[in-house]
Amino acid sequence: MTQKQLAGDRYTAAYISALEVGLVRPSWAALTYLSGRLGLAVHDLVREAQPGWDRLTADLHLAAGDWQTAADRYTQLFETAGGTDASLIRSGRAEALCRLGRPRDALPDAASAYEAFTRAGLQVEAAYAGYWLAYAHHQLNNTDEARALLHQILAEVRAGLKVQADFKLRLLVALAILESWDGHDERALTLLEEGRALTGEMDDLRRAIFLFSLANSYSETGDHEAALRAGTAALPLFEAANAEHDATSLRNTLALTYLKLGNAGRATELAAEARQLSTQRSDQGLLAHVAETEAQIALAAGEHARVRERVAEALDLAQASENTHAQSSALLTLARSQRQSGEGDAEGTYRQAAELLRSVGPRPRLPEVLREWADLLVSQQRHAEAVDLLQEALSA
Repeated sequence: MTQKQLAGDRYTAAYISALEVGLVRPSWAALTYLSGRLGLAVHDLVREAQPGWDRLTADLHLAAGDWQTAADRYTQLFETAGGTDASLIRSGRAEALCRLGRPRDALPDAASAYEAFTRAGLQVEAAYAGYWLAYAHHQLNNTDEARALLHQILAEVRAGLKVQADFKLRLLVALAILESWDGHDERALTLLEEGRALTGEMDDLRRAIFLFSLANSYSETGDHEAALRAGTAALPLFEAANAEHDATSLRNTLALTYLKLGNAGRATELAAEARQLSTQRSDQGLLAHVAETEAQIALAAGEHARVRERVAEALDLAQASENTHAQSSALLTLARSQRQSGEGDAEGTYRQAAELLRSVGPRPRLPEVLREWADLLVSQQRHAEAVDLLQEALSA
């Protein structure tokens, strides 16, 4: 529910906001009214007052994007919690840890909460915990496990499970990302087109996330004009929602899209903006992607010394932040530069990129690397080795 929907015709959205952040205390009449709007008994809002408000504080930090503080508060609460409260705390902490890029730490919390809620018959809570369990699996490249979980939850939502208004859209976007990650771009677009009808009542941030996902899927299918339209529409929505990380990431994506359309000037401008913003945020993972984008721009201009400089930066940042996607992309860009310039060991770089993609993914990039590597071997009259690589590319 939005603040306005909860307020109804008796209060204002501003009053609900003040309640949420603790600026005012609700009267008994307000508690009675609001509990009715929420479909709860009044005692559900006031029982175990101190622990309840403590968890509400952690939830508010989580909603505000202060993920480290939220994780710390959940950890403090977990020490004395039990039963359903413990599972709710673990579910919240799992989300915070996922958003902090710590999937290995999030996985036990999300799995425990999901199993506990499922055993207790709390389907809604299980769905939310299952979403973050799938998110952690995705971050750890366990895409089959993540996809199975999300499809199961989506089936329950389609069957009538009463979840938050935007949750179905989040499931569709998450599944689209997984399908795109595995190279099934048409499936991703189909899921996103289903989600398009759900965006009418979403806030700016949710609508922006949807458009960003749509832009990525269009780009993967080669429809760069459509990707540009969706991405350009998402950018002001991210900025209006103060979603700085997403806005910066989108700028980097738009830079790559402009580059594919042949507009290197605009690509350079957007990459420079993304670099400035990600540097201000000390976001090493995102900066690794930006450096790799700048390497691609330099490669298109034939500036091979700059390619090597930017790839070296991208690889350092990617390794420091465990960003294997940026690492494999940087290696592929470097191999292309080495092959074009005749400087360096292009074959060794292709081999390094292939080994990384075989072990951690994303697997859809592997055939591309193998085909380019095979083409290099053919140019050296090493046809038998090239055939082996092409056969692996076909099977991949």
